[in-house]
Amino acid sequence: MDERNKQIALRIIAIMYFLTIFAMQGIAIYRQFVLGQELSEFEDIAILMTINSLFLISALLYFGGVPVRKLKIKTIILAYLVFVVLGSLFTYAKYNIFGSSDLSFKQLFDKLIIVCAIIGIMMGFWILLSILGKRRTEKEIGD
Repeated sequence: MDERNKQIALRIIAIMYFLTIFAMQGIAIYRQFVLGQELSEFEDIAILMTINSLFLISALLYFGGVPVRKLKIKTIILAYLVFVVLGSLFTYAKYNIFGSSDLSFKQLFDKLIIVCAIIGIMMGFWILLSILGKRRTEKEIGD
């Protein structure tokens, strides 16, 4: 397989991967809103999609799929805040809109602490992987 064929195959694989993820999300939404199933009945799909997405980002950072020139503190903090806001909105929607229970302010604050901690751990892991991946790439170039 020459380089051109390899690039075409990789592009097709990437497109099919994202179509599969979107289809799984569509199935989850269909099962929840059309069939009226409880979240627990398709939680396995949500867990699979979450883990898959986390590993995809990790692998892209480590193997250089996402070029990271230099990590700036300002960019890291901004990305962290964006993820915290998105995670908080998702948590709020999960419990207050899609769930059957309303969260009190204290319960929401407790969930916010959990969201901040999990996102901090994820971002720390991604930063570590991007640094290790950059070192690996520089070592390969140097050899």
